[in-house]
Amino acid sequence: MFGNTKRVRNLRVVFLLALFCVGVSLCSSTAALSNTHALSAAAETMVVGGNDCSDFLNGAAVGLGVGALFGCVWCAAGALVAKGASLFC
Repeated sequence: MFGNTKRVRNLRVVFLLALFCVGVSLCSSTAALSNTHALSAAAETMVVGGNDCSDFLNGAAVGLGVGALFGCVWCAAGALVAKGASLFC
């Protein structure tokens, strides 16, 4: 009897997390479509910096960081190396 309520509670938590992720994705996609950037793309690149190489390595660092959240030790080390390399790219 108690196992059933625990399973329902766990499913409810999973459902709420999935709903939250979908909601954030929808909000971020509509915000990008509104085109409310204060700077042009060229001005933003000049202020923030970066190029294709550092963008790639930053993306790799984020992806490996997500892997580290799931317990991958090598992913954590790879994320640190990728982020360090993106600083000099």
